[in-house]
Amino acid sequence: MTSDPRYEALVGNWTGEEELFATAWTAAGTARGSIAVRPGPDGIHLDYVETHDGGRLDAHAVVAGGGFWWFDSYGFVPQTPGTAAWEDDTLVLDRRSDRGRTVMRLRAADGRLAVELDTAVPADAEPAPLVRGSYERTD
Repeated sequence: MTSDPRYEALVGNWTGEEELFATAWTAAGTARGSIAVRPGPDGIHLDYVETHDGGRLDAHAVVAGGGFWWFDSYGFVPQTPGTAAWEDDTLVLDRRSDRGRTVMRLRAADGRLAVELDTAVPADAEPAPLVRGSYERTD
């Protein structure tokens, strides 16, 4: 397990409903999401699947130390690592690229995982909601 015990609350298999917000590229709607969080040497690995009418997104993320890498089926390759930091009991993953900025917040409490994903285009714009998810532990 990682050296930071706060990761332990996130480890497990999670499934739930997501609210998707409209963007320049996507319509608003709902989706079904699943997240598998596994311990890593100094952080965690996440496997994420989102399914909704008209599509599916598969992603893998690595959180190690203060770094964060995200790989997804859209095919965008990280140019540089994002940052990973704790704000109280919430893990905040922040990444920037030429395409903009995304900020993901993960918080586990009372057998549930809450995920908030915000995006900003351009990267220095005010982030706006992209996804809000609530997941139940399935293991």
